[in-house]
Amino acid sequence: MGKKILIIVGAISLVLAGFSSSHAGPVPDTGQTKCYNDTEEIPCPQPGDPFYGQDGNYTINPPSYTKIDAQGNDLPDDATQWVMVRDNVTGLIWEVKQNKDDVKDYTNPHDADNTYTWYDPNPETNGGYAGTPGDGTDTQDFIDALNQARFGGFSDWRLPTCKELETILDMGRVSPSINSQYFTGAVSSAYWSSTTYAGSSNSAWLVIFGHGGVNADDKSYSYYVRAVRAGQ
Repeated sequence: MGKKILIIVGAISLVLAGFSSSHAGPVPDTGQTKCYNDTEEIPCPQPGDPFYGQDGNYTINPPSYTKIDAQGNDLPDDATQWVMVRDNVTGLIWEVKQNKDDVKDYTNPHDADNTYTWYDPNPETNGGYAGTPGDGTDTQDFIDALNQARFGGFSDWRLPTCKELETILDMGRVSPSINSQYFTGAVSSAYWSSTTYAGSSNSAWLVIFGHGGVNADDKSYSYYVRAVRAGQ
């Protein structure tokens, strides 16, 4: 793992990493339900009380997900097999990982244990530096495998932006900080986004699903991935 450039932890990261009032669509609630004073957890305060107005006081756009099968059909919540998840707040459709057994299998791009170097040969989207190509082990190889196979009947899979990847963080959970009822196979570690770090084109943003932070690291390092599709 390379030298860390910046770490932002907690729900405030949604704002610091680029979410603002100009974001095109609704943003899911962070999932944070606990409240704190300067030193410890407290019962969530009421209007007018000290520390009122923190994240735990509000639930706006509660997270809502739908399981989807390999043919793109919606499934009931109690389905035991599914390959994609639709975020009903953002409309994004996410790949679901498989075979979390601590064994990498690059013949299966959905294997939860696979890690990839960051690589994007397109100068219009790579932030000025393409990154580190691999032999089936870079992010472009991963996305190409899904699109060539028309995973779920689609060929528009892509690596999510940092903003998009943060929307599936659940700040009310830890290790992993994601709703594992829908996102099975999630690893409590860092996942690549498609967003190059503005401070250095050699680095890109990661979202850390262990504690809910964001971080930037060198594109030559290998991290986990999760594909998304539908409009940004």
